[in-house]
Amino acid sequence: MISVEESVRTVSRAEDATIHHTADGPADGPTWAYIHGWGCRRREFAPVATFLPTGDRAISVDLPGHRDSTSARTDWTMAESVRDAAAVLDAESVARCVAVGHSMGGAVALGLGSHHFLPEKPAGTAELPVAAGRTA
Repeated sequence: MISVEESVRTVSRAEDATIHHTADGPADGPTWAYIHGWGCRRREFAPVATFLPTGDRAISVDLPGHRDSTSARTDWTMAESVRDAAAVLDAESVARCVAVGHSMGGAVALGLGSHHFLPEKPAGTAELPVAAGRTA
């Protein structure tokens, strides 16, 4: 369900941040926002997104400093990463979503769910362990 590289979209933020992401599925479907961990990229969630029901929407974000997403910022805080992810959700006109992340992305997902940043957007959050693809 995750797009091929040709369908990558970009969002610009302060401090010359350019955030690359993909968005697949109907805009009016239930939305899942996937946020990668440190040193990873949006494509890490491609296998997970294949299990989404038909009609759901998947948005996968490359945070600045990962893959082709860039920034000239000098202050690399978790709050800025949350704002980066929020900028993507705003650009995609997401009213509600389930934010999913692993490692650092889990902290960003939780930040999206906090009352401080986006009290009206999250339908839920989920943090995946590093070995998310393993089965018991």
